[in-house]
Amino acid sequence: MDIWEDDNSDEMDIDNDLMDDWEEDSFSESEQESNVKRLQKLNIDDDFHVFQEYAPQRNTTACGSSRCPEHIKSKEKMGIGDLVKDHALPFLPAKSICRFRSVSKEWNKWITNPFLAHKQSHCFQDISGFFCQIAGEHSFISCDPHSCGVPDPSFSFLPEPVILKTTCNGLICCQSCIEDNAYYICNPVNRQWKVLPRPNYYHGLGSAVALAFEPSALKFEANYQLVCAFRLADHPVLYFEIYSSRSKSWRLVDTLCCELGALKLSGDGFYMKGMVYWETLAGSVLAFDLTYEQFGILPLPPECGPEGVLTKRHGELCYILPHKKDNEYAIGIYGDFKMVLKHSFPLELDNFGYTSGGLRALSCLNDDVLAILFGNRIITYHVKAQKVKILGTVRPDGFVTCHPYVNSLVPVDHPLVSRQQANSRLCSSSSLWHSIG
Repeated sequence: MDIWEDDNSDEMDIDNDLMDDWEEDSFSESEQESNVKRLQKLNIDDDFHVFQEYAPQRNTTACGSSRCPEHIKSKEKMGIGDLVKDHALPFLPAKSICRFRSVSKEWNKWITNPFLAHKQSHCFQDISGFFCQIAGEHSFISCDPHSCGVPDPSFSFLPEPVILKTTCNGLICCQSCIEDNAYYICNPVNRQWKVLPRPNYYHGLGSAVALAFEPSALKFEANYQLVCAFRLADHPVLYFEIYSSRSKSWRLVDTLCCELGALKLSGDGFYMKGMVYWETLAGSVLAFDLTYEQFGILPLPPECGPEGVLTKRHGELCYILPHKKDNEYAIGIYGDFKMVLKHSFPLELDNFGYTSGGLRALSCLNDDVLAILFGNRIITYHVKAQKVKILGTVRPDGFVTCHPYVNSLVPVDHPLVSRQQANSRLCSSSSLWHSIG
């Protein structure tokens, strides 16, 4: 369902049906407490210093006095509600913000304004949960179900079945399961999506992608890049093809990777600070600089394996590796360009009982909280408090991939993909959908 009423609309209208489930009991005690804690962190009080979002143009009267435009309130006329609406909401996750639409018409108008979506995508970048994928089915496990969530974690708003490839700062890259394996960029919060044009080269088995998106306060449009590392048949070389949302086209870069240890990638990569990273089957990291379009090889710990994960902690690249020794669980954090052991923490998991499947690191929710897959349960470990918490469970009957997700209002495209383009893909794939069931 499109959330734009028409192509000429200047105001983003989040579909009311989209948030029906979120708006029920929107101000329960547990949710109030969760939202109040977030707002208290912002230290909002009567002496809150107001930064004008737009520089007001003063209107000078004949007698020389000046006044603010009518749509901008002066500091003297601002109440705590205005401060919260204008300066606190952008720091909240999307689910919490959408529930505040019921406060008043003024709040609803501001929350459905594209300027808030742009501001929130820049101000709120905390990992809010994990999209889990197993046997073609998708689910979302939230870090805080009262404030973070998505209305449709199954991606049923896309015109065809997809597999989730990678995520980055609120945007998700999916790939079609049928026909031409088209790439989709979407945000399940607002159900916005865009199908990318066909790449110039075939991205077959062994190829891996990484989505690069850095929200900016100075750029209203969400500019992103999708980087694909792939090989051609009988060519022992790794190529890089990049899609840019600015040019709306794919481009093959001049750089070629001939390093034997980097030719086989173990999965899709992730983006951080202008670089994309892929783990290789040779126990190393392939790093690609998007600015200079050059690659490099970084080492991984000798104990690395499918249980570990590359992630970001304290703004730096690190490798998290859980392990079990003599019936005791521990987790190691490796850092620096040589990936040396920085920290090691014991994990008290005796209270969880026996489980099959072992341990697998997922990501860092923030600098102090790590996420781990323990059997079929996703748990978090607070490093300083040394506390373990269960977030949720996944299906135990297969290998599950878990992708970190930021609960963001970031728009995907302006305007959205046209109905004509969507319908054309629907018609071409309808016969295959029926066969899939």
